[in-house]
Amino acid sequence: MDNLIESSKVIASQVDLFQLQVMLIFKQIETMQREITSQQSKKLPTATLVQSQQQKKPEDEVQNMISSTVELPRIGGLKDIAGLWKIKKQLKSLVILPLNQPQLFINHKVVNSILLFGPPGTGKTHLVHALASEAKAVLYGVSISNMLSPFVGQSEKNVQALFEHVRHSEHSSILFIDEVDGFCRTRNNAEQDHSRRLKTELMCQMSKLEGASNVFLICATNCPWDLDTAFLRRFQKRLYVPLPNIAERRELFQLFTRNTPLEVYRNHWSELIEKTDGFSGSDVSDLVQGALNLPITELEDTKIWKPSEDGFYEPIVTAEDFNRDDIVCCDLSDLPFGSVRTRPVQMLDLFNSLDDITPTVSVTDIKKYETFVSK
Repeated sequence: MDNLIESSKVIASQVDLFQLQVMLIFKQIETMQREITSQQSKKLPTATLVQSQQQKKPEDEVQNMISSTVELPRIGGLKDIAGLWKIKKQLKSLVILPLNQPQLFINHKVVNSILLFGPPGTGKTHLVHALASEAKAVLYGVSISNMLSPFVGQSEKNVQALFEHVRHSEHSSILFIDEVDGFCRTRNNAEQDHSRRLKTELMCQMSKLEGASNVFLICATNCPWDLDTAFLRRFQKRLYVPLPNIAERRELFQLFTRNTPLEVYRNHWSELIEKTDGFSGSDVSDLVQGALNLPITELEDTKIWKPSEDGFYEPIVTAEDFNRDDIVCCDLSDLPFGSVRTRPVQMLDLFNSLDDITPTVSVTDIKKYETFVSK
C-alpha cells in the first residue's frame, strides 16, 4: 500500500512537472509572437524608408559616382617618368599642345580618344597621371566598380552622365579607364545583357566626344587582342608602350636608386643593365627594392653582432670584426628594441636580387604584342 501511495506521488509530481514545462513552452511562444509583432511593426517604416531611398538613389548615385572618379595625379609630370621618350613626345603632341596652343588646331581635328597598350609594368598608368599633372587637367579614374549599378539601366546612365559632365565642364579633363578589357571584351553568346548595354553606351559616348577641345579619353590595357573590334575602331590613336630598351633601363636604375646607398654605384651598372634585357620598369623597381631589403632579411639569420660607437648593434661581416673583444652572440629577438642597424647595402646585392627576379613578360607575350602592332 505504501509503495502504491509513493508511486502515485511520483506520478503526480511528474504530471506537475509536465504541466509546468507545457506552461513554459506556451510562455515562450507568446514571447516570440510579441517579438515578431514588434519587429514587423518596426519594419513597416523601415521598408517605407528603403523604398524612399531607392526612389532617390539613382539621381544621388550619379553625383556620388562622378565625385568618386576624381583622382589626384600621383606623378608630377612627364619629366618624372624614366624612359618612354617616344610615347611621352607623342602624348605631348596629342594632349598638351592642343590645350596650350589651341589656335594650332582650329582647322585640325583634335585626337580625343587614345588607347595605351603593352606589357604589364611598363608605366601606362603612370603616364596618364603624369600627363594629367602636366596638362593641369582634372583626372577621372573610371572603373567597372564605380560605373555598375544595381538599378536596371542605371549603369548606362552613369556612363552617359560622366561623359556629359566632362563635356560641359570648363576645366580640361582626362577620362582614364585602366584595364579597359574588363569593360569591352570581344562579344560572345555568354555575355550578359547589362554588359552589352554598358559597352554600347560607352562606344556611343566616345563618338560624341569627338571634336571636344579640352576632353580626352585615355584607356589602357595589357590585352589589346581581347578588346571588342568595334570598340577598338573608336580609338583615334593607339600607342604601344613597349619594354624599356638598354638606355631606358639605365634611366630606370638611376630613378629607382636615387637617394639610396645604391646611387654611388651608377658608374658600374653596365653588366647589370645588360642582364636585365626583357625587364619591365616594374621588374627593375622590384630588383632595386629587393637589393635594398637584402641586408634587412639577413638579420633573422645573424647570430654575431658588434656594438657601434653610437649604441647600435650591427652584423659582423668581415674577418677583422671577429677579433673584437666586444662581440655579442645572440638572436635578433634578444637585442633591445630599436637597437639594430643593418650592414651597408652593396653592388653585389643588386646581382643577388637579380637571381630572385623573373621577368613578368615572356618572349611569347612580346611576339603577341608585335603581331598586334603590325596589324
